Amino acid sequence: KNCAVDVVARINRACAVISETIPFYYVDQDTRTLMINASLVSTTIKVVCWGSTDYPDPFADIDKASYLQFSVGQGFKGMQTACGVNPAFKVQCFGSNDLTVDELLNDRSGQAEPPDGKFSQVSVGGLHACALCQDKDTCDATPGGSMWCWGNNRMRQGNVPAIRQTSVVSAIKYTYVSAGYEHTCAFRSDNYLTCFGSNLDGQIKMPNAGQATENQEDGFLSTTTGYGCCHDCTKCDCTTQAYGGVGSRCREGAKLSLGWYHTCVLRAGCDVQCAWTTSECSKGTPDTWYDQDTDCFCASCTKPHEIECFGYGAWGNAISPPGKFKLIAASFDFTCAIYADCNDHDVKAAIVPGTGKSQCDLANTVTCWGRNNKQQVSPPADMCDAAVKALADALAKINNTIFETPAPPAKRLPCVCTAAKGCDCLSQYPRLEFERANGAAGIAANAARALAAACVAWLVGVAQRW
Repeated sequence: KNCAVDVVARINRACAVISETIPFYYVDQDTRTLMINASLVSTTIKVVCWGSTDYPDPFADIDKASYLQFSVGQGFKGMQTACGVNPAFKVQCFGSNDLTVDELLNDRSGQAEPPDGKFSQVSVGGLHACALCQDKDTCDATPGGSMWCWGNNRMRQGNVPAIRQTSVVSAIKYTYVSAGYEHTCAFRSDNYLTCFGSNLDGQIKMPNAGQATENQEDGFLSTTTGYGCCHDCTKCDCTTQAYGGVGSRCREGAKLSLGWYHTCVLRAGCDVQCAWTTSECSKGTPDTWYDQDTDCFCASCTKPHEIECFGYGAWGNAISPPGKFKLIAASFDFTCAIYADCNDHDVKAAIVPGTGKSQCDLANTVTCWGRNNKQQVSPPADMCDAAVKALADALAKINNTIFETPAPPAKRLPCVCTAAKGCDCLSQYPRLEFERANGAAGIAANAARALAAACVAWLVGVAQRW
């Protein structure tokens, strides 16, 4: 009944991708009740937007679908930049390019001048951008080991903290990056969150933060492994497909989003939080955590799928609303999110404070908070009502069919005649047979001729008797 699949927040405007399944109703002629034809059920996917239309897409002429991934920056009006990763894993950038210098006054490329190499994901901030390396050669040349940033660096938003490796078997890497106006945050493969750059509004200091490196200017690192998706499929769930936001349907891009001066992140599910500790399973194993036949637990899982927002929040855009969520999207002065599916493991049917509704009833609906000067935090209430409308239309049709004033019955002809059976003036069988064979238009003429012939025969009989 709820339909939101994705949501994007931009300056004074938000858009959601919705997917609706619409039943095909018909009336059973025997019972006069509505039935559903399963073979004709349809699914529609469309985009619904709300808020201001004052800022049209400055990159509308670019074929974004031709890129593996595309990011529009946090710039404003004429100072916007976008970058995409093409099928060859090269980063291409468009729009504003502001040449700058680093903290040592050395020349530094602008945000629209990406480095050479192969990359898997890119994020554009205000005047800087960051990307994750794709191959070993690029990673070996990448500052920080697996992430490269370029453009403005006046607040050290491009100084990627080096990762302290703890194993010679598998290297810890950055797995997803999001850039704000002058700060950057990223997930790591060991499920830590790191943020660096400007902290003037507390936008890089997550709850329970520690230093990212020994240098206190290198930003912060979470003290718990409670973020991102599963990267070791022997320890957590990479396979279950039943629920959005977890298992094989977990997307790190849906769990971290930076606005200009605030940051919002979703805490990981219990399978990820428990991957680095000891789990107890009465049924199944941790690698199938969300399967219906698995029942696992660990004491270290706290606040799974809940929102943590921090930084500048004068409009209420950095609050952390109650409930469980599967996607977060932050903009300049507001934030939107999609409620998570109930899964009977770490998202259950509890009443969400302040809503009066169960988590399961809210699943796959959009909620927004923050500044509302352009109605950007007011998603349409009828966003997901195509199925409701289809049912209402079907009910209206069946009600009209049952209760409307019936049409007057057709006038019964006195006699209906066929060549084989002669004339019938009482029963309906010859009438139906004759109408099918000759059509209703010829019935009256045939009946008149038959009546005239009968009258002639009667007169002849009378004359003979005389």
